[in-house]
Amino acid sequence: MNEPTGLEETGDRSSPPPINDVRTPGPAARVRMLSGDVGYVVTRAAEAQHVLCDPAFSSAATFLPRTPAEPREPVGSSRVLFEMDPPEHTRLRRAVAQAFNRRRVEAMRAGIAQVVDGLLDEMAAGGPPADLVHALCAPLPLTDICELLGVRREDRDSFRGWAETIMALRGHSPQEIDRARAAIQRYFVDLVAARRAEPADDLVSELLTARDRGERITEAELVRLAITLLIAGHGPTMNQLARCVHALLARPEMYAALHRDPELVETAVEELLRTVPSVPVGTPRLALRDVEIGGVPVPAGSTVAVSALAANHDPALFTDPDVTDLGRTDNKHLTFGHGPHFCIGAQLARTEMRTALAALVRRFPGLRLAVPPEAVQWRTDSLFHGPLELPVTW
Repeated sequence: MNEPTGLEETGDRSSPPPINDVRTPGPAARVRMLSGDVGYVVTRAAEAQHVLCDPAFSSAATFLPRTPAEPREPVGSSRVLFEMDPPEHTRLRRAVAQAFNRRRVEAMRAGIAQVVDGLLDEMAAGGPPADLVHALCAPLPLTDICELLGVRREDRDSFRGWAETIMALRGHSPQEIDRARAAIQRYFVDLVAARRAEPADDLVSELLTARDRGERITEAELVRLAITLLIAGHGPTMNQLARCVHALLARPEMYAALHRDPELVETAVEELLRTVPSVPVGTPRLALRDVEIGGVPVPAGSTVAVSALAANHDPALFTDPDVTDLGRTDNKHLTFGHGPHFCIGAQLARTEMRTALAALVRRFPGLRLAVPPEAVQWRTDSLFHGPLELPVTW
């Protein structure tokens, strides 16, 4: 079935078609956003990179109430990372960046592989068939990010429920979302207090140490950082991994190619990130002044979003962009973003997906979908797009 885009046509047939056609003419298409506002979606790679780097497009201002007289102004550090602009964003991002650098993630690789093997052992013992979302795609990133933050094993299912409620676009009342936000905040307030009394080998303890070194992180900001990292470290990777496996099993020859040549896994992950991103359209920004995007006039106060899906199919950046080439080496996709808000957990997500796919093709060479590809049901109620379930057999 068709996957949701979160966007609708404006109804003006003279304007470009909706973004689910990645060949939308022009660099910025007028669309109706989920809020009901008419905004712009950037569909070409060069213009996308420009918008993601230009301070004229504010992340922070997007999350303030709209005033009729003038554009919203940016807020300060009362928001989470993806709702902030420099310099507040730069300060807090710097505090947490060390936890996700290449060296730290490499040190986690053996532990990630152990988690994957344990999950696949359980799947093999209980099947076939199996739901790969439940068996692998959801618990892998949740386990890794919870271990990094120091969340207890018995609390992880609660965290997953809270995170999915917070990120839902529909299906939950404002009261339910508020309760989930309050619950996750209370948990991290208590965890910060516990780590201050007795530090451990986890990220919350490291951030407390950074605060005590005078790096200007308040405990309230530390709590918001932890919440951001939990949500961003779980939902996108869960859905991205499920989308990658679905894409491979929908074309069994690609899955077989990875089994024959496991060294393809690294480039295959990048190509699948390019072609089936779990966040097809990124977090919107607000134009703080009248601007042009590739010659398209965009008035101040307009909502502007970048479509990674469209930019990743830009023929100006990719040769044969509509071909899924698992061996593609020149792959500067925008799935993890670009500029100041480039995904801080990109290296961890890549390692998780590479490890999981390598183990799948090694241990389950005959893995296949247990239902027709078009029968897979997709999430329509979340910012992260992926299968609700991924029934597989072997």
